[in-house]
Amino acid sequence: MINWSHRNFARGALRRWLQAPGSLSARLAATGPRFSVQVLGQGRAPLTMDEARALGHPAQRVGFLREVLLRVDGAPRVLARSVTALADSHGAWRAVRGLGTRPLADVLFKRLGIARAQLSYAKLTPASAPQRAAQKQWSRATSAPLPLRALPARRSAFRRGAENLLVMEIFVASDWQWSDAARNAKTGHRRRT
Repeated sequence: MINWSHRNFARGALRRWLQAPGSLSARLAATGPRFSVQVLGQGRAPLTMDEARALGHPAQRVGFLREVLLRVDGAPRVLARSVTALADSHGAWRAVRGLGTRPLADVLFKRLGIARAQLSYAKLTPASAPQRAAQKQWSRATSAPLPLRALPARRSAFRRGAENLLVMEIFVASDWQWSDAARNAKTGHRRRT
C-alpha cells in the first residue's frame, strides 16, 4: 500500500512540476516542439484495492484503465494511469474510451462539470506494486529498464456528477530534466494546449 500525502516532498523544479495545477500535458507541450501521447494499454482491467477505495467503490474489482507515456521530443517524461469503475466508463467518463493518442486533458480541462480533488503525492519505491507495474510498461515502451530509484508520483480524483476518475502520474524523468523542461517552457518552446 502506498502512503499518499497532501504534502509535496520534492524540491526545486520537480516540486513545481508536481504541484502545478491544470493540465500536465499542456505544461509538457510547452517545453518542446513535439509533445506526444503513447498509449500503453487501455480497456477492462482489475483495480487495486487502493484505487477502488479512492474511487469510492471499495468492493469494485474491475474497472476501465488507460495507461500512457507522455513524451517531449521523443523523450519519455511521465507514465500516467487513469482508472474508473467499468460502469462509469460507459457513463460520465465514456469520452476516455475514444481518446486514442490525444491527452486525457482534452476531456478533463476542456469540458464543463468536472471538478478535481486535491493532489496527493508519494515516492514509489522500486519494491512497490505501482513501480513494478510501471517497470513493465516502461520496458515495453522504451526497451530499457526503469531506473532503480524512488519515483515521485502524484494523483487526484476527478468527479463528474457522481462518477470518479482517478489519475496517477509517475514522473520518470530525472530531476535535472525537470529543471531543463522548466527553462525550455520559459524560453518559448510553445505548442498548442
